[in-house]
Amino acid sequence: MKPRTLRCWLVGGIVGTVATLLSCSGSAASDAYSSAVTADGPVAYYRFNDSQTRTLINLNSGSLGAAGNASNDLASVTLGVVDSIPGAIAGDPDRAEFFDFTTRTEIPFNSALNTPSDKPFSVEAWFYPVSDQVSTGMSPLANRYTQGTTRQGWVMYQRAPDENHCTTCGPGVGWEVRMYNNQDTSGHLDVTSGVGFTLGKWQHVVFVYDPVQVTNATLTIYVDGVPAATNVWAATDGVTPGYYPNLGDNAVQPNGPPAMSLGGYNNANSGTYGFANPWIGGIDEFAWYSNALSPAQILAHYQNGTNAARSTPYANLIQSDHPVEYLRLDEVASGPDVAVNFGDQRSAGDGTNTPAIKHPGSGPLAGRTDSGSHSSHYRDTGASGHAFTSIPWTAGNNPDAGTPFTVEFWTKPTGDQMNPGPSPINNRVANGITDRTGWVIYQRDPNASYQGPPSVPGESGIGWTFRMYTGNGGSGNDVLTGQPYKLGEWQHLVFTWSPQTDNGASASGSEQWNGILTAYVDGVAAASNTTASYAANTNPTEDPANHPPADLAIGSYNLASGLGEEFEGDISQVAIYSNLVLTADQVLAHYMAGTNAQPSTNYETLVFTAAAEQATPTIPERATLPATYLPLNEPAFVPGTNSGTLGGFAPATLVLTTNTASGPAGSGFVAANSAVPLNGTNAWVSLNDPAGLNFPNQITLEAWVKPDATQGDLARIISHGPPTSTVYDTNTYPIELSGSQLSSNEVFLRIEGGTNYSVGTSDGFTFHGATAAVPAGDLGGGWIYLAGTYDGTHWNLYRNGVQIATVTDSQGALPVTAAEWAIGATGMGWADFFAGAIDEVAIYNKALSPSQVQAHYNSATVSAVALHITKSGSSYVITYDSGTLQSSPTVNGTYNTVPGANSPYTVPAGTSVMFYRVKL
Repeated sequence: MKPRTLRCWLVGGIVGTVATLLSCSGSAASDAYSSAVTADGPVAYYRFNDSQTRTLINLNSGSLGAAGNASNDLASVTLGVVDSIPGAIAGDPDRAEFFDFTTRTEIPFNSALNTPSDKPFSVEAWFYPVSDQVSTGMSPLANRYTQGTTRQGWVMYQRAPDENHCTTCGPGVGWEVRMYNNQDTSGHLDVTSGVGFTLGKWQHVVFVYDPVQVTNATLTIYVDGVPAATNVWAATDGVTPGYYPNLGDNAVQPNGPPAMSLGGYNNANSGTYGFANPWIGGIDEFAWYSNALSPAQILAHYQNGTNAARSTPYANLIQSDHPVEYLRLDEVASGPDVAVNFGDQRSAGDGTNTPAIKHPGSGPLAGRTDSGSHSSHYRDTGASGHAFTSIPWTAGNNPDAGTPFTVEFWTKPTGDQMNPGPSPINNRVANGITDRTGWVIYQRDPNASYQGPPSVPGESGIGWTFRMYTGNGGSGNDVLTGQPYKLGEWQHLVFTWSPQTDNGASASGSEQWNGILTAYVDGVAAASNTTASYAANTNPTEDPANHPPADLAIGSYNLASGLGEEFEGDISQVAIYSNLVLTADQVLAHYMAGTNAQPSTNYETLVFTAAAEQATPTIPERATLPATYLPLNEPAFVPGTNSGTLGGFAPATLVLTTNTASGPAGSGFVAANSAVPLNGTNAWVSLNDPAGLNFPNQITLEAWVKPDATQGDLARIISHGPPTSTVYDTNTYPIELSGSQLSSNEVFLRIEGGTNYSVGTSDGFTFHGATAAVPAGDLGGGWIYLAGTYDGTHWNLYRNGVQIATVTDSQGALPVTAAEWAIGATGMGWADFFAGAIDEVAIYNKALSPSQVQAHYNSATVSAVALHITKSGSSYVITYDSGTLQSSPTVNGTYNTVPGANSPYTVPAGTSVMFYRVKL
C-alpha cells in the first residue's frame, strides 16, 4: 500500500507563474498505520491479524478459480488429517501437505480438467516419498473412473525407489502414469520413468500428454526437469485413442462424478468413498495445464524450484505458464496439533503436542531452513502446563527385549537444572508400578565442575544417561555418555541395544534379556554397558494394577510415568529403529551429514536407508524403514505472519495464546483489528532466531501495548535474549558455565517494575539504553504506542509519537548469540512475561527518525489534517497541523521529504512549479 498522504496544491514561484492559494483537508484511509510502517522497511512486522481458521479447503490459484478448490474430504470418514510440513521449493517458507495413508485431497469433477483425447495437457507436482512400499501400488495422484466395464482417465503410481529394492513387487522403478481409453478396464497408454527417487528428498515430476494425431499420441514423463521416458500409442485399428477423459455423466457413480485426487484413489473407484491404494508422503505445488508444457518450461520450473537465489518467485513462474489448476497446498489444515511421523508406523506413530510445546524451534541440520525442533521447558508447570509430545504405545516403539533397536535424536539443552533430572525422551511404565519396564533418557551435568565441591543438587554424572528397566523392581541399568556438552548448542545422541542372552520372564511378565547398551555422542562411541538387562513395555501391561501401556514422550516424563522431569531445550530428528543396531560408521555418517551444509547424501535419506544398507541382496519393501521418524519441523500450530522484508523467514509462533484480543482502534487501523492477549504467566510469542534478525548497533523496536494494571518485575514487550541462565548460585557452586551461558547479551523494549518504560541492551552487567517513567493511567488503561531506537549516538524512547527520553551512548544493540527473539517474554519464553495485549510489533535494523516515529503514530490516530497556503509579501507560506511535508516537480512524480521542513514552511524564492503533499 502507498503511505497515507494528502496532496493539496501547486505553488508557482516568483518567476511569473501565477500561484494557486489553497486551503484543504483530508481524512485518514483505512489501514494507514500498516502502510506507514511497511513504507519504512521493517525486517519483521507482526500485525496479528491472521485468520486462525483451520480449513479443509485448498485454494486453487489457476484460471479455473474456486471451481478448482480442493477439499481434504476424508477428515470425517477415516478421521485422517492432512498435515502441514515444510514445502519443496528451496528458500521458500511455504508449506506442503503430508498424506499419512489415511487421507486424500480431491478437486471436484470439472470438464476443464478432463480434456478430450485430441487435446494436450500436462500435470506437475513435487513429491516427498517416505516409504518403499510397492505392493499394493500407492497412488499419489488419481483422476480416473472405474465403476463399470470400461475405465476412463488416468492414475499415477509410486514404484520401486531403485533397482536394489523389490522391483518384482510391482512394475518398474520410479513413477508410473497409466491411461485408460474407455474400451475395457486395462491401462493402455502407460509410461514408467525408470528413474529412481530418494526417500526423504523432494522430487519434481511432470507428465505430458500430446495427442499428435490421437492414434499415435505420446505420453512423456519428466523427472527433475529432464525427460525420463516416452511411450507412443499405436492404435491397432487406426481409430481408438490410448486415452479417454472422464465424463461427468457416467452411469454408475457411487460417490458423484470422478474427482481428481491427491493422496490416493479418487471417489470414482471401488471401496468406501472410492478411497483405496493410499499414498504416504508429501505433495507440493500441484499444477494442471491445458497445454503441453515444453521441455524448456519444465526444466525452468525445476531449476527455479531448486534455486534459493531465484530472481522470479516460483509461484510467479508457474502462473506465467497459465495453469488451469494450481494448488500451493500451504493452507493450515484442520486437525489437532501433531508431530508428524515419517516412519513406517505411519499415523500410528504420530505424536500429540500439548499447547505449551513451542514449534518449530531452530533446527540442528546445517544450512537447512526447513530443519526445526520442538521446544519444551521446566518452568512452573502449574502455570504453563506440561510441554511434551506423546505417542501412544505401539509395537514398533516397544520391540521385545530380544529385538535389537536404536534410538537417535539431536538435542540442544538450554537449562542446567539437574534436580529433578530432566528427561528429553521417555518410554517407560513407572507411575506407581512395582516392576518397571521400558527406558528413559536423562540430562546430566554439562561438565565436571558441577560435581563440586560442593556438587550441585541432583548431580549424577556428565552428559546423558540411557536407563533400561529390567522388569524386576524399580531400578534399571544405565549407560552414561560421560561427555560434556554446551548449553545452547546442538548435540547428536545415539543409543543402541544389542540383546545377547534370554533371561526368561521378569516379574513384570515381560521377557528379560541381557545385552550390550552403547552410547554415541556427536558420531563417536562414548560408553558401553556390556552387562545391561532389559524388559520391554507390553500392551497390556502385565502387572496387577493393570496400568495403561506406556506412551513415548518427548520433552518430559511420559503419561505412564506421571509426567514431570521437564526438559528445558530443543529436540529434533527423533528416530527409533526396530530390529536395527546402527553401526559406528553409520552413526558417524549421520552426524557428519547433519553438520555439513552440503552433504553428499541428505540427512533424512540416511535415516530412511540405514537398515537398507545392511540388507542384501535385495531390499524387501517396508522391512528396513525406521518405525518412528519425527523430524519435528512442523509449521506453527498458531502462526503469525511476518509482513516485514524477511517475510516467511521470520514467522511468529503463538504459544498458549491466539490473536483473540481487540487491537488498537482508530482511523488508521482496519476494522476488527486483532491483537495477542498475554496473561503475564505463560503466554508469549516466539520468533526463534532467524539470521535476518541478527544485527548489532542501530535498531528500532516498535509496538502498541495495552498493559494490565499489574506487571512483574520485568515485563518484556520485545526481547532478543537473554539466553536461559544457570539455575545455580555461582558463589555457592563454582560451576563452569558453557555455551550460551557465557553470554548474557540482550536487546529489549520492556516495562520495569511497573514504573518505567525502557529500551536498551545489556551484557548482563551493564545497561545501555533509555528509561522514562510510566505515566499515570497507562497501566490498566488503553492502548499505548511505544518505540525505542538506537541511532548510532543515542538511545531514544518514544511514547505516542513523542520522545520521552534520550541518552547519549556509544554502545548500540549488542550482538546476541544462542538466544531467540520473543514478544511478551524473554527469548525462548522462560521468564518476564507481559500482562495485557500487544499488537503491531515491528523490528528494524536501523533507527527510525523522530519524524518517522511521529508519522507512524499520526497515521494511526489523526483522522483529518488541515493544510493552508498563504502569501506573505513576495513569499508563499505552507502550514499544516501534522505529518511530513513532501514535494515533487510533477503531480504524479516521486515525492521526497522536504529537508528541514516544519510548519509553517516558507517556499524558497525562485521556486517555479512544485507540488506538495503531507505524508502521515
